[in-house]
Amino acid sequence: FDYNIEYSRFGVPNPGWKYSSLNENYKLCPTYPKWLFVPGEATNEIIQGSAKFRSQQRLPALSYLYQPTGAVICRSSQPCVGLNKRSGHDEKMLSSIRSANNRESYRYNKLHIIDTRPRVNAMVNRAGGKGYEDVKNYVDVVYRNFPIQNIHVMRESMLKLRNTVESALTTAAWNEGLEESGWLVHLKILLETAKFISRTIHRDGSSVLIHCSDGWDRTAQTSSLSQLILDPYYRTLNGFQILIEKEWLAFGHKFVERCALLDGNPDEASPIFLQFLDAVYQLLYQFPVSFEFNDHYLVTLYDMLTAGKFGTFLGNNERSRIGLAERTFSIWGYFWENIEKFLNPEYGVSSRQLELGDPGSMLEVSTESRDIVPWSTMYCRYDITRHTSDQGSNACGDK
Repeated sequence: FDYNIEYSRFGVPNPGWKYSSLNENYKLCPTYPKWLFVPGEATNEIIQGSAKFRSQQRLPALSYLYQPTGAVICRSSQPCVGLNKRSGHDEKMLSSIRSANNRESYRYNKLHIIDTRPRVNAMVNRAGGKGYEDVKNYVDVVYRNFPIQNIHVMRESMLKLRNTVESALTTAAWNEGLEESGWLVHLKILLETAKFISRTIHRDGSSVLIHCSDGWDRTAQTSSLSQLILDPYYRTLNGFQILIEKEWLAFGHKFVERCALLDGNPDEASPIFLQFLDAVYQLLYQFPVSFEFNDHYLVTLYDMLTAGKFGTFLGNNERSRIGLAERTFSIWGYFWENIEKFLNPEYGVSSRQLELGDPGSMLEVSTESRDIVPWSTMYCRYDITRHTSDQGSNACGDK
């Protein structure tokens, strides 16, 4: 993964966005990548002040620039607002994100702050000294919550789904257990959030700042999915690898904790990355000709991650993986050596359609309940009747 190649692909650096060297030694934010791109107007003082005001020092940083409109996706953690705190540096940072797009048609658009927590969760965090942005203190921003539940709720939901897979002997029992697990509802909300973000970027030309609490779970999910919806490059094998390297590995998703790898804390385990892969499957299911890879690729990626055979996902952030590449094998090498197994034969995207701004390059995702289905090849793979027979297909929700 080469930061220069990835960010230059969508035109960064440019007058609106620049590289900051403040995190080269991981001192500004230990859980962020050393390569950070920030607004061109942001001084070192603003960058450092914003980091101090954000949980875990995870300041707003650039993830993606959508060239057709110039709007961006930035990500961060929650601000440490408490009951009445504010930060002039953080306010200037968000203002500079909004004004970084100097295209005449969009330069006066407001910045959309997408808080991926239920409103009540954000309010509880505020009572504990953190919280969410007070729009009265920020210029030209819109604040909006999307009720994606926390790691504990998702863990319980997955446990219920697994119990249903293991115990349901009839279609009625399967449907009842599936509904009780709430897993498909969680996927629906996740996709609705990504759909809103991508439309805000594409249709309105407005930039977006995404955060949850610490910015390494729900933020990674929604930022990644939004980019998948917007950019056909990330739907290729190479592009999807880059997306995971950037949004999950570089920006510090806690794989050791969430996947209970090595000495991970079991109480911190949660199927956050699995849920992301499930959401990707939903997109592949709806748009079977738009992805270069098949769902076997997604299943194998998860299996290899949890098996711990490769060093790619060991560690909770970029800093913790220093030196691992010399001592372990990369999972991406395995995929490229076995690429024929993972190619989607229905893939039908031309080189022209891979260009941003081409009509149809953005996916028009449906979040209707009927279009969000159980991932049978993942969850029902050891029960042949569930995803090969007619009754089983209906039970698993396949078309």
